[in-house]
Amino acid sequence: MPFPAPELPLVLKPRFGSWGRDVMLCRTGDELEEALARFGRRPWFREHGAVVQELVPPQAWDLRIVIAAGSVVGAARRLAAPGEWRTNVSLGGRSEPAEPPPLACKLAIAAAGAIGTDLVGVDLLPTRTGFVVAELNGPVDFRPWYALELENVYDAAMFELLRLVSDRGVLAAI
Repeated sequence: MPFPAPELPLVLKPRFGSWGRDVMLCRTGDELEEALARFGRRPWFREHGAVVQELVPPQAWDLRIVIAAGSVVGAARRLAAPGEWRTNVSLGGRSEPAEPPPLACKLAIAAAGAIGTDLVGVDLLPTRTGFVVAELNGPVDFRPWYALELENVYDAAMFELLRLVSDRGVLAAI
């Protein structure tokens, strides 16, 4: 049985990618067909296919929360460039320090736990009622503006990961 077609507008993007590259907003059936035709010429699409996401109405910002060993160790609010719907810094957006609300922290921790990863950046999109998980990023930034409470985000992540390794008894086995 075929899956139901997603409703427009939607976002079409590579399963693996960064910097907003090849992320397409398709508002009409014609735009979707054009995007699929363009993607059809890309080796990544022929090998991996694409992700189709419901469009969460853009608010010109999102929240990236860095999770290490099940703890929030960093966060940044990412702001879209004028006229851009994506918040990627590579597309002219900017990042600024952010203190994530408790609901966002819980959602980010749950998302990281759902895929069983120990270090990840969780991108959350704001909605009228809270947040939605947009994606999880394995290669995550350790820029100064991700720091919480004047703590170095890299140091905080390393501390949590070493604590996790110690709790698992891995260091004792070496």
